[in-house]
Amino acid sequence: MSMILKAGLGAALGALFIDLIGTATNRARIEKALDQEPEYTVRGPLVSVIVPALEEQDYLPLLLESVVHQTYRPIEVLIVDSSPPQAKAATEAVAARYGARVIDVPKLGVSIARNRGAEASKGKVLLFCDADCIMAQDFIELLVEELLLGAVLAHGVDCIYDNFPIAMMWTPWQVVKPAHYTSGRGVAIRRQHFQALGGYDEACDPMKGYREDLELGGRVIAAYGSERVVLVRDALVGTSARREEVYGVGKKLWASRGVR
Repeated sequence: MSMILKAGLGAALGALFIDLIGTATNRARIEKALDQEPEYTVRGPLVSVIVPALEEQDYLPLLLESVVHQTYRPIEVLIVDSSPPQAKAATEAVAARYGARVIDVPKLGVSIARNRGAEASKGKVLLFCDADCIMAQDFIELLVEELLLGAVLAHGVDCIYDNFPIAMMWTPWQVVKPAHYTSGRGVAIRRQHFQALGGYDEACDPMKGYREDLELGGRVIAAYGSERVVLVRDALVGTSARREEVYGVGKKLWASRGVR
């Protein structure tokens, strides 16, 4: 075996080992948020966690459990639901167990849901999160800390929690995710700035490839400067692999994207 081939194999094995360790570490942090009380708590302005939902009753318990175990206080949770009657009843039952409010918004559209949730919320800080997420215990604490230091928008890094092969491929994202990639899986912004920007663009249709979350981040950068958008790489949020699962050749199951 040539030296070049050996070096390449060694690098590949090293990368695999790093991914294995990173995936295991991420999984441990995510699982801790589901069954362990935080070792400490910090207090600050009220944070409103706003969650668009369309038949998300199977995922919501995990998200809400992780909110219960956050190190940050106080928090309110608003589930903006566009489900049909049977699923809506199930969503309301889940929300009631965790003290979350359900806002009924029949018209589909993730931007619409997020904006209606913001209008109904009371927090000085708005945190927008997808229904199939699980927040690490210090996720909200870390994002709010950046806002208090002067950021207009703070966001974390997402990892896959429910599909091991895909989760391994996702691990490097924690290192390479661009600071401006303001994914909707966990974005915090002060209410005053959100209102000044006019909220999410309701004309964006994710089913046609438009990313309302990235579009909002772009407007934050245009209005306030790129340095006011802060990516907190230690702020970890787990997300379902359902968006990444491929059915057929290159075909994603877009129907699984809820109000997206």
